[in-house]
Amino acid sequence: MVKSKTRIWLSRIGMGLSISFLVGSASSLFLWGLDKIQIYRSEHLALLYFLPLLGALFQWIATSANSVHSLGTNDLIDCINEKKNHIPDLWGPYILVSTWLSQLLGASVGREGTAVQMGGVAAHQFSNLLSLDNEEKKIWIRAGISAGFSSVFGTPWAGCLFGLEIATVGKWSFKSILPCIFSAVGANWVSLHVWNTNHVIYPTVFLPSINLAFWAKLLIIGLFLGLLGLIYTRLESAISKIFTHIPIHFILKGILAGGILLIVLSFPYFHESIGLGSSFLLRPFESNETASFAISKTIATTLSLGLGFKGGEATPLFLIGAHASSAFQEILSWPAPFLAAIGFTCLYTGLAKTPLTSIAMGVELFGTEAWFCFFICCLIVMYISGKNGIFKKQDWSNWIPKPLYP
Repeated sequence: MVKSKTRIWLSRIGMGLSISFLVGSASSLFLWGLDKIQIYRSEHLALLYFLPLLGALFQWIATSANSVHSLGTNDLIDCINEKKNHIPDLWGPYILVSTWLSQLLGASVGREGTAVQMGGVAAHQFSNLLSLDNEEKKIWIRAGISAGFSSVFGTPWAGCLFGLEIATVGKWSFKSILPCIFSAVGANWVSLHVWNTNHVIYPTVFLPSINLAFWAKLLIIGLFLGLLGLIYTRLESAISKIFTHIPIHFILKGILAGGILLIVLSFPYFHESIGLGSSFLLRPFESNETASFAISKTIATTLSLGLGFKGGEATPLFLIGAHASSAFQEILSWPAPFLAAIGFTCLYTGLAKTPLTSIAMGVELFGTEAWFCFFICCLIVMYISGKNGIFKKQDWSNWIPKPLYP
């Protein structure tokens, strides 16, 4: 009996170490590739003209190997919620390469989806190797998700909570807490100390004076971000739905997708919205002349994802939220860094329906003072943006009130 329990715990520790090292290493490789790609693309803007070819390639893959191309974070959520069992082995490498290609040619996509999916897939594959049962497998998929999120942003506690919150709004898996902490902290350590990955350092933000006007202004910025989130999700869904139902040959459909994105990104107004946009992450903390970029990034990102290019949504939503919020500096008489931190943190976590993650991410990136502001605004975004955020397969716990509309 004692030997059996010892063996179980040793296998779990080995699993946690394996996920930490593999996912932390994969995230570092992914981020290294993105840095090289951004430099190369900035020197070769003509790469945009290959978008129609990439669109055709993705459509061909989607038709011939639909089980790989169509997969995303929603499928990991289905695995956790026992609505899906099989995960193809090629999913991890495919999402890595397809995101690199999308970024190389200028699609406005993010990076968290790729890291989270690589983490979840790695955990699933390790679980199969060890012949773990479904309950244990779900725990480690959450841990893999935590490892990916943690190591791609350098936020171990946000990564841990993200893995715990993502599958069902308002419900945690308490059995997953230790594996998620272990994997998130371990993957971040591997990324930082084994591979020397660097992350953006954000300014510490401080609270304005707290009075009745403070709470009114916080409500205003929360409502604004909620409406912005609603517009974002509705626009992306509409583009995807319209594009899916265009009755033409799949190769022509891919060429059309790339052609549309090429035309849009060719306009000077959208040039700053090409690619990941990580070079602009600090700008809203220094200036309030940012509303125009928030609009162009919203259009470019919803088009890129709605037309079938691959990547995440977090970094574009960080940029959109931070730039849009900091534009309220003069209207609300609040410091731009404080507003930018709220928009950066709460637009994404509100659409991801992960309010505790918003606290951890805000504190890890911007300091402890505004923790309750991140939580309150995230909750407002959660409900104003509707039941279906960026992860359509999420369930809602019975005890938590649901938004009145999808």
